Amino acid sequence: MSIILFLAHKMDVKGKLEQSKIDVNNVIEESKTIKADSEARLSSIEESMTHIEEEIEAILTKSEETAKLVGEKIVQDAEKNVLVIRDNAGKAIENSRIILKNDLIKRATLASVEVAKSKILNELNSNQGLHDQLIEESINAIEGVQI
Repeated sequence: MSIILFLAHKMDVKGKLEQSKIDVNNVIEESKTIKADSEARLSSIEESMTHIEEEIEAILTKSEETAKLVGEKIVQDAEKNVLVIRDNAGKAIENSRIILKNDLIKRATLASVEVAKSKILNELNSNQGLHDQLIEESINAIEGVQI
């Protein structure tokens, strides 16, 4: 027995048992701390999960409102574009009408000139006295011009 006591004293069994006890207590305390941290994280996650439905609902509501506003803006822009296109089309039609009117007047004038020319030539060809009279009047007009 003295040998066992000597060996136990030499090996410091009591110190090693105390150290093991301290190590076990440290592991237990560390486990408690880790458990408390894990519980706090779990609680935080659970709390955020309870609000996630509300957040999703808020995001969806905001998205719907934004989509509605964008849709209304697109419709307003389209309506403005329609008015501009109508206005431009009206101006283009009016310009085309004026161009066509001017073209018709020009054609009618040219046709009138051709008819008058043809009538005058026919008159002059059929009435030689009128032809001579016009020549005489032209010469007198030229002579009356003062330089």
